[in-house]
Parts: sequence; structure tokens; C-alpha cells
Amino acid sequence: MKKVVLNILFIVYVIIAIFVTICLLSYNDFKVTELGDYSLVIIDDKELSPEYEKGDLVIVNKDKEIKVGDKAFFYNTYNREIEIKLGEVISLEKITDKETTYTFEGNRKISSQYVLGTSKDVTVINKVGTILSILESKWGFLFIIVLPTLLAFVHQISVVFSELRNSKKEVQNKEK
Repeated sequence: MKKVVLNILFIVYVIIAIFVTICLLSYNDFKVTELGDYSLVIIDDKELSPEYEKGDLVIVNKDKEIKVGDKAFFYNTYNREIEIKLGEVISLEKITDKETTYTFEGNRKISSQYVLGTSKDVTVINKVGTILSILESKWGFLFIIVLPTLLAFVHQISVVFSELRNSKKEVQNKEK
């Protein structure tokens, strides 16, 4: 029974390690994970309250069409600070088939490349954003993913050397 529980814990650990690594490898220029048409937004302040609380993980679908009156997530790059904002689309101007400029409340004009998607079709997972942000941080990744993997690797090397020593001793005993 103990071995089954340890194997299940090991499998869960490996799945978490692979997921976090994929999230980190899928970062965009704004340090937001993009998996296909979905962005994993970690709410790290109370600015988007009451809709979203600090620590929530919001999965935003970029594939949906944004219309006037929709609330949409966008990257605010004003003053070289990169933050995710939520605002209502006041108007839109189609530049090309793939490019649109959205005007948000406060007369902010944002290119479609900086718009994540609407707030209508999001999935919110409470408090998982805090856990994911810890795992994705450099120290969290080091202590929770890299260090245990390194320790397991060193342990396996010691087991191999131990087996080599034991087999060498057996060969020497047989020769006597």
C-alpha cells in the first residue's frame, strides 16, 4: 500500500513538473503563459476586484471575437510598466484582416496584438494563480522542481555505483 501511494505521489509530482515547465517555456514577452489560443493570467493584485480576486488563475480565450461593449483583457504598456488591465471596448477600427485597433474607456487605443480576449468566456480557478506564480518563480522552480530532480538523479547515480561495487565484490569472491 505504501508503495502505491508513493508511486501516485511521484506521478502527480512529474505531471506538475512537466506542466510548470511547459508554462515557463510558453511565456510571451509579457511573462504570461500562452497555450494555443489561451492565456493563463495570474491575478496578482486587487485592481481587477470585484470580478477577480488576488490569487485567481484566469484562463482567457483569445479566439473569440471582441465587439463594442465587451469587457476585454489587454496589456497596458504605459510608462514601460507591463500590467494586465480589464476595460470596456468603446470602439474598434479594422486595419487589416488580422489587425484591429480597439479603443477602451479612457480613450486608450490598443492594437489587437496587445488584447488577450473578452471577460465573457473566461475560466476562473480560485487561488490556483498563487500556487502557479510560486511554481513559476525562479526560486519556486529551483526548490520545487530542479532540486528534487537533482537529488533523485544523484541518488540514482549512487545506486548504480553501489551495484557496480557489489557486483565487483561478487566477482572477486567467486575468483577466490
